[in-house]
Amino acid sequence: MIIRNMSADDKDNFLSMSEIFYGSEAALHDFDSAAQERNFEASLSGALPVRCLMLEEADGTILGYAVVCRSWSSELGGPMILAEELYLKPEARGRGLAGEYFRWLFQEYEGQAAGFRLEVAPANARVTELYKKQGFEPLEYIQMIKVL
Repeated sequence: MIIRNMSADDKDNFLSMSEIFYGSEAALHDFDSAAQERNFEASLSGALPVRCLMLEEADGTILGYAVVCRSWSSELGGPMILAEELYLKPEARGRGLAGEYFRWLFQEYEGQAAGFRLEVAPANARVTELYKKQGFEPLEYIQMIKVL
């Protein structure tokens, strides 16, 4: 699998896949095309700590996408890499690609982070188990948000 930064040519594929992602059990909120367009544009600009990635076969067949963000953990006293989104098309699932993605992620940010963090919807038990196999542990915090 090839994992690369998205280019301007990837916008339609990204928006299409993210709409499917937000319509699934993986997300608690509905798809917001304006928010996803802002994510995409921020990633292209390189000005913000967001990175949109395209996952594809060597022949260019798109398998899915991922969004990674940087933040800071005061608890760990260092940079935190947030695996914000990982979406694999249905036909790409069950092939070990999520594990391959996480191996790439851990290697890509080796020595640059105090830890990695992600979110998973409570109803998404299958994916929760996948994340545990990658070394993630549940936090006992209740996460809260105020949307503006």
